[in-house]
Amino acid sequence: MITFITPPAWMEMGEEPLMLLGFAWSDQDFDRAAQVVGELRAAAPPDAESTELTGWTAWQSAVDGLFPKGVRAYWKNTSFDRLDDDVISTIIRHGAEQTWQGTAFDIHLMGGAYGRIAEDETAFPGRSSRFWLNIYGFWDAAGDDAARTAFVRGFAKDMAPFSTGREYVNFMGLEDAGRRTSALDVYGTAKLARLVALKQRFDPEDLFRLNHNVEP
Repeated sequence: MITFITPPAWMEMGEEPLMLLGFAWSDQDFDRAAQVVGELRAAAPPDAESTELTGWTAWQSAVDGLFPKGVRAYWKNTSFDRLDDDVISTIIRHGAEQTWQGTAFDIHLMGGAYGRIAEDETAFPGRSSRFWLNIYGFWDAAGDDAARTAFVRGFAKDMAPFSTGREYVNFMGLEDAGRRTSALDVYGTAKLARLVALKQRFDPEDLFRLNHNVEP
């Protein structure tokens, strides 16, 4: 079950900055899910809402139409534990600066089942972090490259003082590609060693290398 403002509703609301709340409920206790939805609805009445049963792949592809193949893009992210006045002010300031369609940011509240998995059980970095911030931009014109990239970089830079130092590899930029230290920075020594062992076993020729690569 998921509650979110659907893509058509985003477009109907115009170009003003929007705050969207989305979550997935993956338990069979739908009565409890309905209670949670009701609590969220009472705390922050939505302008538009969609609450429905959905499959994982359908949820993951719900906004594919907004990001057509070939679009220009730049992303960054960071982890943090604080949501105090200083952090909130930084987020609000950058949110107010963003007035164009295609660039936005997500704040992910961690914990729960996610946080109960031990740090060394998966390659994901920083399971103990309370929040993750994803800053992403999509645009069509090459002439917008400098401004859109500067917004994402500037936001990430201003969040650096609050960061717990973890980064998700999918949000690393092209400037990080090809540096072994980038993989080490993300995974740490122990996790990287395990990933290298897997790479040596399953891809010793380094066929899958067009990414932020873990070299065999």
